[in-house]
Amino acid sequence: MSWLKNHAASGRVVAVIMLGGLGLSACASTSYVDERIAAVNSRIDQVDARVQTATQRADAAANEARAANQAAQAAATDARTANQRLDQLGGRVDTLEQAPARTPRG
Repeated sequence: MSWLKNHAASGRVVAVIMLGGLGLSACASTSYVDERIAAVNSRIDQVDARVQTATQRADAAANEARAANQAAQAAATDARTANQRLDQLGGRVDTLEQAPARTPRG
């Protein structure tokens, strides 16, 4: 008998054991996969909540910045108006200071 015929049965057994071992080690159980997916989904939910909170804070800060900018623009307009009035009054004051002194009556 040839060597192949003598060892064919044991070769088949070894091949089945090797394929079975590889098959079992490469596959994850459904419960393991479900646990991992649940953990990842939980983490995603936590990050999503933090992102929403950060977005709300950023929106609130942007609104406050817009309001502050409008207030600053209004104050600048008021300051320009006040400066124009001062400039107009400055000429009058100069005229009054240069006028001759009046002598009291009486």
